[in-house]
Amino acid sequence: MSYLSEIAQSSPPVVLRKHLGSTVVISGFNPEEAASQEILAFLNNEFSPHLSDTFKKIIAHVDDVKVGKKRLIGRNARYTFTQSESAGALPTVAQLEGVSSWVAHVAGGELSKLEDIVAVAEGAESVKNVAILVSGAQNVKGEELKKVEEMMKSKATTFEYTLVVVPEWNDEPEANCAFGIVNVTDVVDDAPFGEDVGSFSREESLRIITEALAIDKAAGKCVVATAAPDAKSLETYLVQGMREIGFDRLQEVEHMVTRGVKGYNEMLATEKEGVAWEKAPEPTDEELALEAASKEERMVLMRQKRQDTEKEEELKALATEWAKREFLRKSLKRRIPIGEEEFIEIVWDRAMFEADLKYRTMMGLAVNESEERAQFKEDQKARKAAAYKKEQDRWNNLSTEDIEPPEQTTAVTFGGM
Repeated sequence: MSYLSEIAQSSPPVVLRKHLGSTVVISGFNPEEAASQEILAFLNNEFSPHLSDTFKKIIAHVDDVKVGKKRLIGRNARYTFTQSESAGALPTVAQLEGVSSWVAHVAGGELSKLEDIVAVAEGAESVKNVAILVSGAQNVKGEELKKVEEMMKSKATTFEYTLVVVPEWNDEPEANCAFGIVNVTDVVDDAPFGEDVGSFSREESLRIITEALAIDKAAGKCVVATAAPDAKSLETYLVQGMREIGFDRLQEVEHMVTRGVKGYNEMLATEKEGVAWEKAPEPTDEELALEAASKEERMVLMRQKRQDTEKEEELKALATEWAKREFLRKSLKRRIPIGEEEFIEIVWDRAMFEADLKYRTMMGLAVNESEERAQFKEDQKARKAAAYKKEQDRWNNLSTEDIEPPEQTTAVTFGGM
């Protein structure tokens, strides 16, 4: 712990990349899978202001924009979408115009796609940062990773990059297990993930790649991340130690990417204190009991998170069903000049309200329908009034030039006369 305390006291604050810009695009995420919602949540998280305050616009590049809007647009999160030219295709150079940062996901360990990503990013003048996450890479060899690293060093010349490679995903929540990070240059050719590959938390990998996108010292890094479930491992000692002394996730990821276990071992060798530890000191019975209690709490939180996610999905399904019925009911009475998708988006707040009422009724929970409907109407009126006042104030503050721009007085000559 003294090693980490010294690091915490002597290290300057995490330096963020200078050219993150205000627009970020994500690609390679299926809107119908949990990873797409999780990556957007990390980029738009109020507890990560270095990301949420930086990116004013978040674009999701998807195969089907309609599916993306259904799955990823909620009451508190609005995103912009671009559609791929074919299934699984990367954003085009034109679609990346104005985009400053790019988070690309490559599933199935398909390293061959990385050269295409580099080529597109090189062609997009505005792109200055690219973070690439490769998942499902448990069968990739170390030699392949080293070739990829050499390719990126030679061909990525107009932007900064970070590559994180992980084995197949599991559904464990972030921070439930310690992790280790190794530079690609240091991996063993036959077993880059170690002898016992295992799987890696999907949430944890998304946390690492989004934080790495912002960390200046992570630029130019190509790393492999592995889970460290052994409570006696040096990775566990480091990660848990950082959390105990108050490191936030940004600091934690920076330390593991830039120093990690290798840095600790190098420190021991420098101080000539003998061979680097392979295992942390044996925990006491009290420490083991605390660890068990902590793990149980994490499991409870994980179950609660899953239940909340399932509830949110069911509410969205009920809301969509209600909105479609409402569209049909109204269209039978008279022609509606908009399509079903646009109608659903317009009435979405009402649809979610109706879905919540129905859900709680189905679950046998207390529902005071008349009072809740009256309150909902009042809230809607208040929101409309606020929006109207805001627009009215905008109009009142307009100048004559804003409404009627001055006529052009510069003479225009036609022909060669």
